[in-house]
Amino acid sequence: MIESHNSLRDAFWAQPPPLPEGIDLARVEPIAVARPGRGGTAVYDAVDLVTSAGRVPLLLGYQSRLLASQVEKLRDRLVALGRQRRERRLAEGARAPAESVPVIVTDSAGPSVVDACRRAGVGLLDQRGTLRLQAGGVFVFVEGKGKVERPWRGRLFAGKAGRIVRFLLTTVAFEPVTVPRTAQVIAAACELSYVYTHGVLIQLERAGFLERRSPHGGFRLRDPLGLLRAWIASGERTALAVEGFYAPATTRDALLAAAQRLAQGTGNAPLFSLASALEPEEIHVGGLPQGAYWTGELPPLIEAFGLRRTTPHNFLVLRPDPVTWTTAGGLLMADAARPAAVGADGLRRVSLAQLAADFATLPGRGREQAEFLVGVYAKRLPYRLDEP
Repeated sequence: MIESHNSLRDAFWAQPPPLPEGIDLARVEPIAVARPGRGGTAVYDAVDLVTSAGRVPLLLGYQSRLLASQVEKLRDRLVALGRQRRERRLAEGARAPAESVPVIVTDSAGPSVVDACRRAGVGLLDQRGTLRLQAGGVFVFVEGKGKVERPWRGRLFAGKAGRIVRFLLTTVAFEPVTVPRTAQVIAAACELSYVYTHGVLIQLERAGFLERRSPHGGFRLRDPLGLLRAWIASGERTALAVEGFYAPATTRDALLAAAQRLAQGTGNAPLFSLASALEPEEIHVGGLPQGAYWTGELPPLIEAFGLRRTTPHNFLVLRPDPVTWTTAGGLLMADAARPAAVGADGLRRVSLAQLAADFATLPGRGREQAEFLVGVYAKRLPYRLDEP
């Protein structure tokens, strides 16, 4: 599907690829086309190819990671759009524009894509500088030699990438000295592949959260507070699902007793979050729900805590993303900001950074509590004078 309003389109026009001398692209007008699904709009461009022999009208559509099997369908869409544009101009009483040459713009076109475009009679442009176009008496073929970095399509604060962020914020941030870590070391700590881990670390470095002394050196955590604030701002939830209940008793003693009963009966203990996970000195606002991450069947949890499916909801059951239910950068890893595995009252709870991120997903005063916890987190960070 040709991409909507368009990271590829923006990148293409922000830094147009090199073209042969005497050839240029002149934008005529953008064409926004409504479509169903996410995004809602696909943006095309009417463009003139300017040559010494004159101008050739083009109609550009954008598709990153173009496959040879997609070429004919994309060509047909561009041809149909060009036909509609001509018909609209005629209906408006204007002189119909010359028939446009359909051209697909992509990031990097391999030989199979170039050949598919040739067979389909559609023009091709890519960010490496590849240009293949045949229209009337004009034939241009340039093989692009530039390098194109494909955009990273992950989500930094969710799933496996979130394990790396959590590892940095709950362990690395509290070391007295920032020891550089290679991608291999971080990958091993988070039980992830080197390639994936390196990709995430590069994104964190570009965002200013990590730094290296050389391209081949280890990564240092440069801005833990900024990284935590970015996690909060992202709105990413670690819970894949949240169910609301009413708990008749939410005192610490009641929660601890229920957790102990649940552990004895199932061999599995809940991991508390939200108001249930706050230490007394961390409480900033009242009226926030209790909550716990739970991976087992619901009936034992409901029975142990006496939960009811009635409003008002004061207890949220958080169903974690399975890839985060681990000690390797996941919800279960030890937190250097809270050295004890459980709180002083015996409750097993999420890390301080995770708690702030969880509160940030709540409406109302949850965000206010999250910001307060950022301050608590900041106070617990060690002072460091790293070696130059």
